[in-house]
Amino acid sequence: MPGPGRGMRMDFLKILKSFEEFVYEALTWLVLLPRTLWRIVVSPRRMTGYAGTQLASQDESRFSDAISPPLLLILCVLISHFIDLAMRHPAPEENAGLGAVVLSSEQNLLLYRTIAFGVWSLAGAVYLLVRTRRPVDRETLRAPFYEQCYLVAPFAFTISVSLTLMALDRPWLVQIAACMFLAATGWFWLVQAAWFRSRASLGLWRSLLAAALVLVVGSVVNAGVGRVLSASGHASATAAEDPASP
Repeated sequence: MPGPGRGMRMDFLKILKSFEEFVYEALTWLVLLPRTLWRIVVSPRRMTGYAGTQLASQDESRFSDAISPPLLLILCVLISHFIDLAMRHPAPEENAGLGAVVLSSEQNLLLYRTIAFGVWSLAGAVYLLVRTRRPVDRETLRAPFYEQCYLVAPFAFTISVSLTLMALDRPWLVQIAACMFLAATGWFWLVQAAWFRSRASLGLWRSLLAAALVLVVGSVVNAGVGRVLSASGHASATAAEDPASP
């Protein structure tokens, strides 16, 4: 019967093996992340098709030559978040409220930003299913959501970096940021339209309108959530300044 010492050694070896796998996986991102982004930018239709094909495969080596769509979106938000931290001072903390909870830590802020950009992926996937009259559930959403994550990832990265540059309030950086913002929005609109035209068999104008609708829905949802967080923080700050108020 093995003693407790042997069990501890086995657990330690398992931890080392897991750490080895993580380090290798993380280092491969240095090669696969820029390559995947480049392939999406120059050939978005091929990459969305690749996402659907790989997702349908049962092979354990799927997405071996690229980063999986949801992970790519997370990494793009993470890198842009690090850029934001490096170039800007931390935002002042609110006294209390929902906004303070979301912004109370870098982890919460990172999670919020990832979900915020994921709204565009979800909106595009839901619109496709509704348009093609397919049921909207966990299984049917997965494939179009993965394809959408590939389209949203470069959009999320460029928009995030452009907003960081705008916040620095330097005229020449603001001009560069505005060009980045417009270019990212225009690219996303056009590739979305091409995706809808291919997947939903829409005409040119209808696909452009569908892409515009997804852009608007994602923007409205994010603006609404941001307004709620801002209002919550403002209300909490007002209450703190006037303790006698009911």
